[in-house]
Amino acid sequence: MFSLLGIDNELEQLYEEAQQNKVAVLKARWTNGNYGCCSTRAPLVEKYRIEYTPEKKTLYLWGKLAVTIDQATQQAEISSEYSPSNYEKKVITWFSERAKRS
Repeated sequence: MFSLLGIDNELEQLYEEAQQNKVAVLKARWTNGNYGCCSTRAPLVEKYRIEYTPEKKTLYLWGKLAVTIDQATQQAEISSEYSPSNYEKKVITWFSERAKRS
């Protein structure tokens, strides 16, 4: 279902890893503009991080807190300081729905 939204399968694997290990991180190369002469030499940065505790589940995108799910109420709180892209909105929606199922 989420593949129709364009959500990467790697997110599902990351979520499952976070359930087992309490924290899961996926790093990727990301540059804002050009990084020297070759973008392939850009440093790895944290693309997604999921933290899983008995009280809450959190999703970080590019190192910034994006959404927190309260385990008791299943309420999602999107960080007011995070301005997601359209794709990131889909990721947040996926994470919120996935957290409610587990």
